[in-house]
Amino acid sequence: MPHNNFKQQGVALITVLLIVAMATVLAVAMVKSQQSLLRRSGSVLSQDQAYLYTLGAEFFAKSVLLDDKEKDKNKNMPHDTLNETWAKKIPAFPVEGGFVQAQIEDMQGRFNLNNLLQDDGQVDMAAVAMYQRLLAALDISPMLVSPVIDWLDADNLPYDSDGAEEDWYLRLKPAYRAANHSFVSITELSLLRGYTPEIVAKLQPYVCVLPKVTTINVNTAPDAVLAAMTDSLTLNMAKDMVQNRPKEGYGSVDVFLQQAAFSNMPEQDRQNLTKLLGVSSQFFGVLAEAEIDNRRRVLKSVIAFDEEANAYTITRDWSQQWQANQQKNNTQKSN
Repeated sequence: MPHNNFKQQGVALITVLLIVAMATVLAVAMVKSQQSLLRRSGSVLSQDQAYLYTLGAEFFAKSVLLDDKEKDKNKNMPHDTLNETWAKKIPAFPVEGGFVQAQIEDMQGRFNLNNLLQDDGQVDMAAVAMYQRLLAALDISPMLVSPVIDWLDADNLPYDSDGAEEDWYLRLKPAYRAANHSFVSITELSLLRGYTPEIVAKLQPYVCVLPKVTTINVNTAPDAVLAAMTDSLTLNMAKDMVQNRPKEGYGSVDVFLQQAAFSNMPEQDRQNLTKLLGVSSQFFGVLAEAEIDNRRRVLKSVIAFDEEANAYTITRDWSQQWQANQQKNNTQKSN
């Protein structure tokens, strides 16, 4: 009998130990789950904070641009230059848990791919020649202008043997159709025939897509874009033009074209080029970055101004990565 009691007490003890072990395992699992939930909640909160900070940086950039446009109202010949406040490098601003920073760029310092087609749907031959020269300046085949024209125009007839219309893209795997309308995003370039990732990356600092035909601001255009304006300009000559560009900028396109590089340009070519150029801008890009508790958000916005100098955000893209070194290099090229 005592032996049976001893066995029963042993079984009870083992049962109690198992219950305690299970309770301990459950308690540890609950604590770990709670900690994981707290970390996820904190991560989401930090991401949301970073998201809101990028919007705040965009709003700040817009206010800087609005102030510049207000000052332009007092000028006889308003123009935008890299010597103005909006073009200055904005240092990172510390906030609780991290930082926020923003950078403003004149999008009209770049070549607008949508300029290749005029408002009436006709190919702009002066713009085509400029884009071909830009490609050549970057060691890219000038023949790659043809797929861009075919992507833009409404028909399904290849521009030439180097072009690509719907039938070409439908043979790919996966297949897709040509847009046959204006570019909406610069990322569309990677869909075009011949536009490898390397070529797109090389082009990206010098081209843009804007919702209408725009002029190129000669006061903010980088060297490769300047070199694309005439056959008589080499890339080295364009770099010298950037280095010697007046800090106050060119007051008019006519003043810009008085430089020696354009002295032998035929009159018709000069008139065609003049239509493509300007000294002020309506479209600006804002690159904003916020990092909170190691959670990072990057926003690329495009801000547009109407004729009354009202500002509107027309695109926002949170898929961008902050390219501080590339942006810095581009700024150095333009100074």
